[in-house]
Amino acid sequence: MKIFKILLVLLLSCGALQAQASSEKAPPAEGADAAKPGFSYHALDPDIITNYLSNGKTLGYIRVTVELMAENEADLKLLEQHDPLIRDAIIRLMGSKTADQIKSLVNREELRKECLTQVNELLVKETGKKAVRELIFTKFLYQ
Repeated sequence: MKIFKILLVLLLSCGALQAQASSEKAPPAEGADAAKPGFSYHALDPDIITNYLSNGKTLGYIRVTVELMAENEADLKLLEQHDPLIRDAIIRLMGSKTADQIKSLVNREELRKECLTQVNELLVKETGKKAVRELIFTKFLYQ
């Protein structure tokens, strides 16, 4: 029993030493972080809620959660900075669609591609760079 206690103490102390050694690594330089490849996601928060063109007297509305994929940290910062412009573009585009276009699965994919194209066009005008690699609807509710 005494041997087990000694082994347990040794294992725990080795694990603590390894954790301490890994936390003492030098942080990357600020410029290296911006150029470091790796995908990052920016959620448009809160969800986008807007009306769409409906048939008859009823008013249709849509609620969408949108995630934007950026290729690196620099692009992610651009997305965060231009969040209001991106939200406005998506709201305008969705508000111009009919009920049939919103409710159809095929047209939903077309809408997603249109949003991606519109957002990238706006970002090129503002920043000179396409910062969004992919636009994803993680929630898509309509009534």
